[in-house]
Amino acid sequence: MSIISKRTSLTSILKDHSTVSRDRARQEAHNKVRFSLTSQKTVKDVFQKAIDGDFGDYEEYITMLKTSALTDEVFLNTIQQTRKCIHLLKPHFVGYIETVLSLKWTQRSKEIREEFKAFILELMVMHNKYARIGVEKLLSVWVPEENAAGSWPLGTPDADMTERLSDVHEVIAKLIELIPMISSLIVRAVDKLFPYFKRSPHILAGYLHNVLWLLSYQPIFTEDVLRSVFSHLLKVDVNAPRNEIEEAEDADEEMENIFEMEDVREFRADEMRLQLAESLDICLGKMYEYLGQQITQNPRTADRTFRTVLSVFETVILPAHSPHHIQFFIFYCLSLRGTFVQAFVDALWAKVSNPNVAPGVRQACVYYIASLLARAKFLPITLIQNMLKELCSWAHQYISRYDSSHADATIRAHGVFFAICQAVFYVIAFRSRDLTAGKRHLMLLQSLHLSAIVTSPLNPLRVCLPAVATAFAGVTRAYQLTYCHAILERNARKKLATVYMSVVEMPEETLDTFFPFDPYLLKKSSKYIENIYLKYQASEEEEKLDEDSGRKRKDTIGDEDDFIAEKRFRTTSDAARSPELQFTYSFSPGFHK
Repeated sequence: MSIISKRTSLTSILKDHSTVSRDRARQEAHNKVRFSLTSQKTVKDVFQKAIDGDFGDYEEYITMLKTSALTDEVFLNTIQQTRKCIHLLKPHFVGYIETVLSLKWTQRSKEIREEFKAFILELMVMHNKYARIGVEKLLSVWVPEENAAGSWPLGTPDADMTERLSDVHEVIAKLIELIPMISSLIVRAVDKLFPYFKRSPHILAGYLHNVLWLLSYQPIFTEDVLRSVFSHLLKVDVNAPRNEIEEAEDADEEMENIFEMEDVREFRADEMRLQLAESLDICLGKMYEYLGQQITQNPRTADRTFRTVLSVFETVILPAHSPHHIQFFIFYCLSLRGTFVQAFVDALWAKVSNPNVAPGVRQACVYYIASLLARAKFLPITLIQNMLKELCSWAHQYISRYDSSHADATIRAHGVFFAICQAVFYVIAFRSRDLTAGKRHLMLLQSLHLSAIVTSPLNPLRVCLPAVATAFAGVTRAYQLTYCHAILERNARKKLATVYMSVVEMPEETLDTFFPFDPYLLKKSSKYIENIYLKYQASEEEEKLDEDSGRKRKDTIGDEDDFIAEKRFRTTSDAARSPELQFTYSFSPGFHK
């Protein structure tokens, strides 16, 4: 049999009746003056006529269900009659099934909800071909309506809405029990029905609330569902960059100070002015709460939960280019149990040490390690010291293999090495107060042989961010670990000469860096972060040295732990006139220029 004949045969099996006659019946049903649903025709009669080839009443009945305001009595009667003839619901009745399942049954009385639950369970058990439609219609109820914000304060349903949603979750739980293979359909539907990232905050957060509710009674879905959740939240995060959040907050404050307008919307004190930031704030708050419950209240499953979170981080967040806030979920997770930190650092360091991993991923791992060591209050000082040893040992081995007479010294050729060197400089500068507290700690810093790294032929200081290099130079000078200022001055002269002699822009000579755990800007969910997050503090020796030399540290490091504002690339002439502004990066290490 040919391919064409096979296709024709298959079509004839699926379509038992004439498509033309059915389309004609559908059009007539739309144009016809419709009679009441309380007519003498039963659902069974309608199905039987359709089976015999007459789709007129069938299409008319569907049209009435879609367009009529059904009373509770009619609604209940329709569901009851449909239950009695479930055995007649062949594949060509999919239109009717989709229409019935689309009815807003959760807004009806308790009696109707119980009848509908029994109907959908019987339908999907008897006809598994309707499983996909049934699952998607059930999960679509999780999406709050646009005008229902009052029933979803901060993405959490009120008591009445919770009672109605519990019916949906009850049906899903029973379906999983009765039809195990339906699990894959549910996971796919969770991802498919996730609201568009620009929808209202209560819609995104409300849907997430139901997704986490699903995980509470079906933890087997956790990894797949969390991967889907963070993939969608990442879209919100990347479209709510830090500069736009700050601009929205500052602009609103300026408007309040200049104008007093009655029709201007008033924001709550903890409400983000940027809608996407508000959505992300509420959703991350829910994720922090979920992680806290899973790890602290279920110690038996804590390790499994962490492995799941780490897997989601490595597959979704780590490859993402410069996320803004979503990565803090791993930061918070690490704070919940001491053993998690070492496992996290070991996992990232294994990628850094593996030459078969892409250089971009290896550098990203270095940035996460450095930012964690600098910002996490909950880290023991021994872990920071051991990681510094590991980083410096790797750098020394790399330098020993480098042949300055033949090798290329560009950032592209040695990106991982430069990233590791900057990580060492950054952590030492940022945690100088802890790392220099006592002779034993100072001896450890001396054992790192920082001079060999700083004075190596690759000259890592030349590609470091200026704020990191300057802060590191100040610390090492204060404690006589190494002297960097002469190298910094020589690098500055070379770069200035390059500007005058060529058309190469200076930003290309600075390492492309980001600091994942920059200060947290989201208001409501910050309560989970602020007590475990470290702000910069210069050591007493540094401050004393600055006072003696007449250069107050506060001139270069601000009173607040904010970040250097994002700057645009300068033209060659601008860079020549203002070399101190030649460095461009999206996130700062927490030091002010």
